[in-house]
Amino acid sequence: MKAKLIGARELNFQSGDGTTVKGVQLYISFPEESVVGEMTDKLFLSENFALPACKPGDMLDITFNRKGKPETITVIGK
Repeated sequence: MKAKLIGARELNFQSGDGTTVKGVQLYISFPEESVVGEMTDKLFLSENFALPACKPGDMLDITFNRKGKPETITVIGK
């Protein structure tokens, strides 16, 4: 999936059951047939995810595993 990075937010909090959640939330946009303009979405990546250096405005190629979780992210341009 090709998507544009709109923004990112670092996360570090305690969940309801007391476990610590650390990672980053990515905000992305991408073309969608049924949408005028672009669709937006957010992706959670745990602190162990190998996220390449990227910034808002970068185009990303995102692959997902069978469960729909992000597997790899590659910066492919602006």
